[in-house]
Amino acid sequence: MKTSIGLIMCLALFSAALSARWQKAPADFQPPQVISTVEPSYPANTVAGGTVVLKVTVGSGGEVKDVQVLQGASGFTQQAVETVKKWKFAPARLDGKPVTASLPVAFSFSQPIVWWNRKGK
Repeated sequence: MKTSIGLIMCLALFSAALSARWQKAPADFQPPQVISTVEPSYPANTVAGGTVVLKVTVGSGGEVKDVQVLQGASGFTQQAVETVKKWKFAPARLDGKPVTASLPVAFSFSQPIVWWNRKGK
């Protein structure tokens, strides 16, 4: 009985040691980084506000490869998509090598405030 318990414990320890030796270290992932942005313009004939959420896929060269609308806002969605396509990115990196990856980008539009003096001064 003692021999079989000892053998089982030795096999368990040996198995754990082999498993640890053959496991790959976790990958080092760095998401895409925004290098430069362009501000969206407020659509001229829109009086409300809204938030647009996009899923932006950045290629291994830092280029915008794809833009998907996760949440749209009437009158603002197309403006947000066109704007984010003009942004510049550093690509994501996996173990130091550039890779394609996606990230969320949100645009919040609020109505511009215009101040004027009633007396014309």
